[in-house]
Amino acid sequence: MRGRMLTKAALVAAGAALLGTVAAAPAAVAAPAPSPAEVPIIAESLRDGTFLPAVEVQVGERPLTLLLDTGSEGLVVYPNRLAGDTTVDRTDVVANPDYNGAHVFGHVALADVAIGGAAPARLPFVLAHRCEPVDCLGGDDGLDGILGVSQGLRTWGEAGETQYPWWSAIAQLPDGAGDGHTIRITHAPTAPGERIGTLSLGAPLVGEADAVLQPALTGGGDYPGSDHPMFAKQAESCWSIATTMNCLPTTVDSGERGSVLMGDFGAWATPIPSPTPFPGGGAEEIAHLNTGTPISFATPGGAPFWTRTVAGGYRAAGLYQPIGASPSEDADADAAALAASGPYFNTGNVFFVGRSIGFDNLTGRIVVGPVDGLPAAVQQVSLSEGDRSVEVGWTDAQPGVESYVVRLKTTAGEPLQERVVLGAPTPQLFTGVADGVDVIAEVAAANAAGLGPWLASPNPARFRPHLPETGSDPAAPILVAASLAAAGLLVLAARRRASGSRACRGIR
Repeated sequence: MRGRMLTKAALVAAGAALLGTVAAAPAAVAAPAPSPAEVPIIAESLRDGTFLPAVEVQVGERPLTLLLDTGSEGLVVYPNRLAGDTTVDRTDVVANPDYNGAHVFGHVALADVAIGGAAPARLPFVLAHRCEPVDCLGGDDGLDGILGVSQGLRTWGEAGETQYPWWSAIAQLPDGAGDGHTIRITHAPTAPGERIGTLSLGAPLVGEADAVLQPALTGGGDYPGSDHPMFAKQAESCWSIATTMNCLPTTVDSGERGSVLMGDFGAWATPIPSPTPFPGGGAEEIAHLNTGTPISFATPGGAPFWTRTVAGGYRAAGLYQPIGASPSEDADADAAALAASGPYFNTGNVFFVGRSIGFDNLTGRIVVGPVDGLPAAVQQVSLSEGDRSVEVGWTDAQPGVESYVVRLKTTAGEPLQERVVLGAPTPQLFTGVADGVDVIAEVAAANAAGLGPWLASPNPARFRPHLPETGSDPAAPILVAASLAAAGLLVLAARRRASGSRACRGIR
């Protein structure tokens, strides 16, 4: 589905048109399951302030450090990592997956794969012989391969060859471990190899959540030899800057270093000198979003559940546009599919920092759980009346706050206006509401992890005309004089002179 530009006032109507592919969450996954396995997540491939999350996986006889990638499917092992391992069965079936410009050339192999304390499963995977570029997507700085855990299925093997279905290794684990997984990344790393979170295997637990994204069924039935139905990789979400909103298919992608945005967001971006093709094809980068720009995330028809600001490194965001021409034969198959389907969003791994993201392989749900490290509520919110206006003020002294979200609602709860204030608390003047409307104000602080709790003004205010509270009205004498002149009256004024005074005509 192609995106549509919406104002926030039109968001509710747009949600109904989007068929509920992303739903607000009355109940969802909140915490990682304590069993059957929990695996430490570490950071590798730190480059220019970005990182890639990784986990240790036993493949054959070797423990390998693999990129934990929710944006791709299937297991890949880089060249020479399994040399001499006789427990691995190698085949002649060619397998050449692509990862946003990193081309892998290899063959299908089979080995016992174990993740955490879960029982192993013998799975087909791609054993690479070479890559372009040669580092194989982080292969030169800490990574031994890719653990793709998204929804998706690909089959290796030409006609007449043995067919090998290739999909998420986690989803193929036995004894309930394959029913889902939850990723919790508590903070961004400062050094390679630093532990930054936990991967929990098994269906995520049910509890309170910020939002639930619901990918659609593909209609392709179940995965081979499994009772897990096949869902689309992407789910609809709505991203907004100020009053500009776009609702698009969204990839929740732990393996992408920065966010990808499509849509009419150019007013908040700096164009780059030459558009850069997105690795793998399908789109090109035309601008970088400016540092300090707030981006809000919402489910269609719902209020934003997270607002974050653009910064450098892993918190950067690129503005892209689809490329009309079809990608080349060497392009990423996923990129080709995205180009054919139209514009899309990619969260990048900034979306994972400070929050719990659960993926349910039985229902397809992607559950955004409570966030660690959110700011506390602001200390005080005030609301004062002006002439057909209200002013919202608040106090806050907590560290680490990047911005504040200020919103105005009727006393009945109807949203009226919302704005993001960068930096320190600054009083905000709101106008443009009809006379006689009673309103309340709410303010929430936002940091790198997301949006904190809302605090409302203790008393409402009303939009209405107000005369100045003190002093005289400078326009009053003019109005009186004009009225008298219109009536043909004379105003006598005394002009003081040294010898006395005389009457004179004040209006002629």
